[in-house]
Amino acid sequence: MFGTGRRWRPARRLARLLPFVALAACTSAIGVEEEAQIGDAYAAEIAAELPLIRDPAAVEELNRLGRALAQHADSTGRRYTFHLVDSPEVNAFAVPGGHVYVNAGLVEAADELAELAGVLGHEIAHVTERHGLEQMEKRRGAGLLVNLAYLLMGREPGLLEQVAIEGGGAAIFAKYGRDAEREADLEAIETLVAAGYHPEGMATFFEELLRTQDRQPGAVEQWFSTHPTSAERVREARAVIGTLGSLEEQLVRDTPRYQRFRERVREISTAQAP
Repeated sequence: MFGTGRRWRPARRLARLLPFVALAACTSAIGVEEEAQIGDAYAAEIAAELPLIRDPAAVEELNRLGRALAQHADSTGRRYTFHLVDSPEVNAFAVPGGHVYVNAGLVEAADELAELAGVLGHEIAHVTERHGLEQMEKRRGAGLLVNLAYLLMGREPGLLEQVAIEGGGAAIFAKYGRDAEREADLEAIETLVAAGYHPEGMATFFEELLRTQDRQPGAVEQWFSTHPTSAERVREARAVIGTLGSLEEQLVRDTPRYQRFRERVREISTAQAP
């Protein structure tokens, strides 16, 4: 899925997390603590499957940027952790509980700080609006019943049970619908302004992705497979930004510190561009 030379199966060894969801009547019944446990279990699996960049300086800088945005977007007390993935493809995703993953290829594609901030704000919004949990809720039936049986019987699931479990885990990583993407865009614009970044960066980044899709579709295939992006979506974002008045003097588009971060990621990434 992420161009690492192997197929990542996000729910393959995640039977331990789904009982938390099975014991909840619906998404709204899952508290922040349960959500954090679900997210931590996914993060452990992701760490075993994806090539994460461990460089302390680069990871610390990404977390500094991301957490500064999260402070303005989330008042629930979630603890956000931002991860760099050593992949050249342009992509980012979030799992419940506040784990956000950004490919090195996306950092390279985000020419200005406001563009990366827009992506981070968008992924944070997917967490705050619980879009991943909603996906799980929609597909919880067979997979969650199997895991409840697994929990009660204290044994490993069989082959057919594993297939059902796979469906539940895959729900979190499925493509979000148009309404969820629009909601995340609107939340991200508000977060960017509150954190002091120019929201125009989100629109310019989407426009660059659309241009890249025409020139080099392989580089952005992952993004478009999970983030429906269209010219209409860009126009909608710009229309909202236009209602905010003049923002040029007070909001940040880019900084030398961000460009040093990009250069650092470029130096330490071992992934080759598609």
